[in-house]
Amino acid sequence: MKSMSRIWMPRISAPSSSSRIAWMGLALLMFLLPLPALAALGGDVESVHQDQAQMKGTLKTTEGTTFTVHEIKDDTGTTVREYVSPAGSVFGVSWQGPFMPSMQQILGSYFHQYSAAAQAQRSAHHGRAPLKIEQPALVVESSGHMRFYSGRAYDPSKLPQGVGANDIR
Repeated sequence: MKSMSRIWMPRISAPSSSSRIAWMGLALLMFLLPLPALAALGGDVESVHQDQAQMKGTLKTTEGTTFTVHEIKDDTGTTVREYVSPAGSVFGVSWQGPFMPSMQQILGSYFHQYSAAAQAQRSAHHGRAPLKIEQPALVVESSGHMRFYSGRAYDPSKLPQGVGANDIR
């Protein structure tokens, strides 16, 4: 007489289609929700303080007659300057230092426009060359090499009266 012992195993069922749809919907919602941008370009003066906190840097403010410059320097030596109009809007940014700043952080809502234009330029030009994007609502100039990067970005339509592109340095 043979004896067979039977091992009890819990039955695992696949998730129902409605719970899968709910999880996929939640994941999609989280992906599509805009995260608060630590935007500099196009942001307001409050974004300067958010950028300072994100960079864990020191802030130096210089007020001029036509705009104010907020200079943030982090502990690596990278400096980001944010140019704010009298109305309180950031119309330009510049950077210089041994590391590139987070372009998504300093370009904010302009980042996707920048990213697409930079990718198009890089695919058209082989090798390393300075980046120069000139569009009606965004100008970006960036160059550098290991341990020294510099550049600037601005929205020509947001330059205050009497301010030129050469003022952003």
